[in-house]
Amino acid sequence: MIRHRNVLLQSGYGLSAMLALLAISLSPLPAAAVAAPDTPAVALRGGEDGNDYERIGLSMRLNPLWSSRWGNWQVSALPELELSHLRYTGPAAAGPDSMNQVGAIALLHLHHGEGRMRPYVEAGLGASLFSHDRLGNKDFSTRFQFSEHLGLGLEFAGRWFAGLQYSHYSNADIKKPNNGLDLQQIVIGAHF
Repeated sequence: MIRHRNVLLQSGYGLSAMLALLAISLSPLPAAAVAAPDTPAVALRGGEDGNDYERIGLSMRLNPLWSSRWGNWQVSALPELELSHLRYTGPAAAGPDSMNQVGAIALLHLHHGEGRMRPYVEAGLGASLFSHDRLGNKDFSTRFQFSEHLGLGLEFAGRWFAGLQYSHYSNADIKKPNNGLDLQQIVIGAHF
């Protein structure tokens, strides 16, 4: 599979496909087809902790509960639901190699401007439920976890967004040991 990817990139097909996707996403769309950034959205995220833990997930952002404009800045408070699969890739350990996670986040989203490309930052607090209280070498002690999220990225073409997100999961010392999990992720999403 890796060999095929290299052939595509060397032949220029991969670059051509990426440029075509970018051109389509930046092309003018009929007014009815362009979604406002304050509409629901879906996002795919994937990342790791820099060592032996990986995450891939899907999230659903709902309509804002509150929104306000400050000059060229707009801030919104919105709920986000997330579902993900976590995996341990390190050497053999006492805990399982994979688990699932479901959570809800209260997200504060801030973006600048009204153009076709605009930067955003966001921060959120949430609660999650893990399918196990252990993953690889980490002992979370409880399946219930609190979460904190920080992100930054770019919204473009009135519909798409892409960015980086840092997420931390921990039980806030409800029970010890409290081996938290820190993840750095890439997020790609679309408003609808």
